Amino acid sequence: MATILEVRDLTTQLVSRERVITAVDHVSFSVEENSTLALVGESGSGKSMTCASLLRLLPVNGRVVNGSARFKGEDLISMTPRALRAIRGKRIGMVLQDAMTSLNPLMTIGEQLAEVFRFHQGITDRKTLRRCAIEALEAVRIPAAAERLNSYPFQFSGGMRQRVSIAINIACSPELLFCDEPAFNN
Repeated sequence: MATILEVRDLTTQLVSRERVITAVDHVSFSVEENSTLALVGESGSGKSMTCASLLRLLPVNGRVVNGSARFKGEDLISMTPRALRAIRGKRIGMVLQDAMTSLNPLMTIGEQLAEVFRFHQGITDRKTLRRCAIEALEAVRIPAAAERLNSYPFQFSGGMRQRVSIAINIACSPELLFCDEPAFNN
C-alpha cells in the first residue's frame, strides 16, 4: 500500500508572555492508503493538537516549530495558506470532538452543507445543492433529512450535530479523515 501521510519529527509549541509549552513533541507516524491509525494517549497529551498542527488550525499562539507532514508528497507545514485551504475539506477532513465548534450557529444545516459543495465542487445550482445536502444527511442517518435542512445547529441534539459534522467532512469524499475522539455507535 502507498503512504498517504508521512509525519516526521513534528513539534508544536504554544507561546505566551510567561512561557513556552511544547504541545506536540517530535511526533512521527505514517498512514497508508485505506488504513486506520489511532493516536492514543491521556487527555492533554497532544492528540488533538497534532491533528490541528497538520492542518494548521492552531490557536493564535500556536506554532509548528519543527518537522514535516507530507500528504501525498506535498508538505502541509510549508504549504501556503491558500493551497492548504484547497486541501482542507476536499482532500482532508477533520471531525472535531465538539461539533458545536465546527458548526456555524447562524447558518442552517442546509446552508452549511451547500457551502461545502459550492466551495469544493463548484456546484451552484440550487436544486443540485439541495439534493447533495439531503444525500449527505441521509448518509449519516439523519431522519427526515429534507425537513432538517432548514434547522439550526441548536435545534439538534449533540449526537445529531456530530453526525452533521461528519456529513460535512465526508461530503467531498476526502482521501484522509481525522476524527477527534470519535464515538462509534450502531
